[in-house]
Amino acid sequence: MHPICEDRILVVDDDNISRALHRRILAKKFDVVTASSGPEALNLFDAMKPHLVLMDAEMPGMDGYETSAEIRRRSNVPIIFVTGNTSIEEHLKAYDSGGTGLLTKPINAGILSKKVAIALERYNSAQRNEREKTEFQNMAMSFLSSTGQSGVLMSFMRSAIASPTYEHLVRALLDATQSLNLDCVIRVDHDSESTVLAYHGTPTPLELSILNNSSRMGRIFQFKNRLVVNYDRVTIVVSNSPEDYASSEAGTVRDNVAILAETAQAMAVNIDIRYAAALRAENMQLALSGAEQSLVKLRESQLQTLADVQILQQELIDGVEKSYSWLGTTQTQEHEISQQMQSSVRKTLDRLQNNSSFEQPLEEVITALRAGYGQNNALELF
Repeated sequence: MHPICEDRILVVDDDNISRALHRRILAKKFDVVTASSGPEALNLFDAMKPHLVLMDAEMPGMDGYETSAEIRRRSNVPIIFVTGNTSIEEHLKAYDSGGTGLLTKPINAGILSKKVAIALERYNSAQRNEREKTEFQNMAMSFLSSTGQSGVLMSFMRSAIASPTYEHLVRALLDATQSLNLDCVIRVDHDSESTVLAYHGTPTPLELSILNNSSRMGRIFQFKNRLVVNYDRVTIVVSNSPEDYASSEAGTVRDNVAILAETAQAMAVNIDIRYAAALRAENMQLALSGAEQSLVKLRESQLQTLADVQILQQELIDGVEKSYSWLGTTQTQEHEISQQMQSSVRKTLDRLQNNSSFEQPLEEVITALRAGYGQNNALELF
């Protein structure tokens, strides 16, 4: 059976049945090698360079913890422990020895496959990021090795990092290319718009047409003395590049412009994040302000309701007392009715007026919302 991906897994277990079971589960998707002891696992690890290790904790001689610690000294591959021990102490030993995950026996095939896949995805993503970082650093160092040009790149990086807007970023990029004596037209895409500048100011219609057509010509394209460098969101068209494509001077120009374009691309993402944060802060301010106004209205409504109830209760008493004349009641009955009604009204009003359990929390919420609104304003100003 051929695995459907290139990820290699080392299964380490002294039990033949467990080892075979784990291999059968994982071999459906991965290239699997197995070891029955710690020393054998270390030899296979050095020879096969697996991308993940599935490690049995309890093994005679060199146990899984010792084996894991030795592997961790050699590599940062994910190590998932498999153990029948459920104690917290043993689980902590697994993580302390370099483990990145843990499963308890008996193993569920679906959970094992899912956990291995997630660990491999994270590991491979981290490896890709590290390679890209190294490649970028190597490109940057290559550029910085040129004494006359290193200051240009450093100056552009400082300006780009501090760029608050896309226009500021494009101007900083244009300044950098002019410092390299390059005549350029530059475009940076953002949302559904673009910011475009030329070395002489506003691009001409012809330059815009060349820029739009050039953006579909691949990452790097050159025709005579016109060089085009394209990234997903950054396009630079150089109109005075050396015509001899194979010359070292032309190669240096291509490298420099590519580094500037890649850096500008990364800085455009920073501006995206900054804009998104500002928008969230604005929306939060609106939400806090709206919530505060609603609660203030609620408090005013509650106080008005209390006043209205007091008036209505008094009108009720007055209306009943005016009805005595045609009800045919005696003075004693009228007195008792009035006493009972006034007692009930007092209880009702006392209950409504005793609203501290509602008024105090409401006031605290309003105060908290006002404080939050002020903090968001301060954050936006910062």
